[in-house]
Amino acid sequence: METESSVRRADEKLTGPTDCVDGDDSSIRGMVNTTPLAARLALTAVAADRFVGHPPDGFDQRVFGGHLLAQALLAATGTVDDSRITNSLHAYFLRPGRPGESINYSVTRIRDGRSFSTRSVTAHQGARELMTFQASFTEARPLQDVVSKSPPPSPDPESLLPLHQRHRDPSVPQDGINWPTRTRWRTASRPLDVRYIDDGDDPALRRFWFRAEALRSTASQNLHRAIVAFASDRSLLPVIANTRGDLRRSGEQKVASVDHALWFHQDVHIGEWLLYVQDSPHSTAHGLGTARGLIYSASGDLVATVTQQGFRQ
Repeated sequence: METESSVRRADEKLTGPTDCVDGDDSSIRGMVNTTPLAARLALTAVAADRFVGHPPDGFDQRVFGGHLLAQALLAATGTVDDSRITNSLHAYFLRPGRPGESINYSVTRIRDGRSFSTRSVTAHQGARELMTFQASFTEARPLQDVVSKSPPPSPDPESLLPLHQRHRDPSVPQDGINWPTRTRWRTASRPLDVRYIDDGDDPALRRFWFRAEALRSTASQNLHRAIVAFASDRSLLPVIANTRGDLRRSGEQKVASVDHALWFHQDVHIGEWLLYVQDSPHSTAHGLGTARGLIYSASGDLVATVTQQGFRQ
């Protein structure tokens, strides 16, 4: 598994000033990360059931929770039979990860049964444990008699403003996004093309399309699902804050994710548009809040369900 990244200096920029087109507000001055997301998430096996990964180069914020989720899932994947795909995961975030420092993933093989395999993973930097994680894997099976909720009617993603244009438009609502991507979204710390749908009548509902860079045709379904896990951590804390009205108040809100759960219902295909529908069914004025999300394919199939608990200090 490769861990080499591709970080170029600002004087190697393609066109225009780097500060305007590449990265995000967490970019290290003079550096642009052009590494595809799959390569940023890649791990190196260092011992039996032990793997090492890295935060993305060129950025100075704490490690994105979705990055930890994806790498932990890939570590677990490295210990199961190739015929099995992940069907669910649950993680507890314990401490923020430090940029510029490698991340160690230790896998425990809980069980290999006839239908399911279960793995436990810890992510740590030195003696600091960042996250505990469990994932379930099962045999891939053809879908039969699928019944799932249909997505709400949504505009075509190509008709919506990309983030770098949205954040220049004072007429759109405040959305609580940290590190909004610039023109070249593939060089951001969270390299996703995100297109928000404004739902002004319901502050507890949030919808957006997202896509990541397409994978090679030989990529495993587990890699596709790891990148969905990466993206699934996007925007859940802001939807809790928006439900409470925090985004409409002045002053910085200090929030953190507590835990995160994800269930896959069918195969996903990275590179295609996915619709993420989020809401917050419960929150308190001070303390814990819960967000949930449904992820749909562009054809309207439900591919994943997400829940997350957040905490505001």
